[in-house]
Amino acid sequence: MFPRTVVRTRLLAAPAIALAFVLGMPALSSAAPLAGAKAEKKDKKDKKDGQAPAASVVTSLWRSQGDVSKLDLYWGLGSEAKSPKAPFKFVKEDVSGTNPKVRVVDANGETWNVKFAEEVHSEVACSRIAWACGFMVEESYFVPSGTIAGVSGLGRAKKYVGSDGSFHDAMFEKRPAEITRRGTFWSWDSNPFSGSRELSGLAILAVMLNDWDAKQDNNNVLAIPDSDGSSKDWYIVADWGGTLGKMGGVFSHSKWDLDAYRKQAFIEGVSGGQVKLKYSGKGGNILNSVPVEHARWFAGVVGQLTDEQLMQAFRAAGASQTEATGFAARIREKINELKSAVN
Repeated sequence: MFPRTVVRTRLLAAPAIALAFVLGMPALSSAAPLAGAKAEKKDKKDKKDGQAPAASVVTSLWRSQGDVSKLDLYWGLGSEAKSPKAPFKFVKEDVSGTNPKVRVVDANGETWNVKFAEEVHSEVACSRIAWACGFMVEESYFVPSGTIAGVSGLGRAKKYVGSDGSFHDAMFEKRPAEITRRGTFWSWDSNPFSGSRELSGLAILAVMLNDWDAKQDNNNVLAIPDSDGSSKDWYIVADWGGTLGKMGGVFSHSKWDLDAYRKQAFIEGVSGGQVKLKYSGKGGNILNSVPVEHARWFAGVVGQLTDEQLMQAFRAAGASQTEATGFAARIREKINELKSAVN
């Protein structure tokens, strides 16, 4: 059952919500305040953009995608028409976080945060899968190569962007002006959706994808304005980069590592009405176990994904055929393992 604070609300009329989900489907929302969400004091400027009102009427975590098996996981919430269009013009280097990034504007006047290094593949693939399961993500694309005009004064991004502005293997993440990144880094164990099956589903997905880097400041809130001037706050996992490798401690984890991903366990067992998850990383306690009924519900959601859709997500992320086939096969095994555990 949903907590009493969970209500169903009308669809957003703002065009920005089209970035998030298929229209016409109900959302899990809460009228509760942002309880338990802690805004960290360190600089997170890349996570606070946009012009949404300071206060929101409702908060949301999940929305039904209807028939999941019909979704296009190559483009996800985007499309070929919405994808980054060259030429790209340099705006600035983004020095927040731990990964090299730059800000650019494309031929259509769209602003993008461009991320480099090993996380780009896993982040695109996992965001496609999360979106298909009904969770909000930011619009992103893998771009195999290109040139950024006017690049200058680079620091850590210099390793990935040549003196002529050329780059390889980048993730372009859209920064629409109408969407505000609150910089509210919510806790897995204390938030408006604690105790809901939808939060349990997100936790299962994080473990399924081996998200060892599920720390609090990799979660964020997107504020999307409504037509009446109010705003809806969507709770999201803002960084799926630390996935698809080995979960573990500071020196024993990896990203986008097919061999390690194949070997690591997923479910420890079922006892006391809880599905015990094999998690090792920076996430909260909910990533260690979830109620069986919640797991059964999420198995019905993620279980709708087809093998072809999983392959689409990995092709969109720039995976080789071997990588796409291997990752998709292991995720299918985990989905089947989840189904078996709850039936």
